[in-house]
Amino acid sequence: MSVKRLADDGFTLIELLVAMAVFAIAGVAVMRATTEHVRAVTMLEEMTVVSFIAENQLQLAKLDKKWPPEPTRQGEVTMANRDWLWVLQSTATADQNFRQLQVNVSPAEDPGKVLYSLQTFVSKTDE
Repeated sequence: MSVKRLADDGFTLIELLVAMAVFAIAGVAVMRATTEHVRAVTMLEEMTVVSFIAENQLQLAKLDKKWPPEPTRQGEVTMANRDWLWVLQSTATADQNFRQLQVNVSPAEDPGKVLYSLQTFVSKTDE
C-alpha cells in the first residue's frame, strides 16, 4: 500500500501566480485590441460623415447658377447627432471660365481642426 503525499495533489502557490499572470497579460492584450478596434471604427464613421458633408456642399455649389461663385461661404450642419462646420472657398484659375472650389469640414466645437478637405472645378455655363 502506498501513501500519497499532500504536496503532490495540487498546484503550488508559484504555479498559481504564474498562471494568473499569464491570464492577466492575455486579458490586457484583448482589452487593448478591443479598444483600438473601437477607436478605428469611430474614426472611420467620422471620416464617412465628413466626406458626405463635403460632397453635399460641393454638389450644391455646382448647382448654383451664380457666376462667379462667392469667394467664401460657410455654414453649419447636423449629421450623425453632431454639429459640423463647413467652409467653401472659390478660387480663380488661369482660365476665366473655371473656378476651383474647395470645401473644408471640421467639428463645430473645434473649427480650427479640419478633418476633411475636398476640391473640384466648376465652369461657367452658357445660358
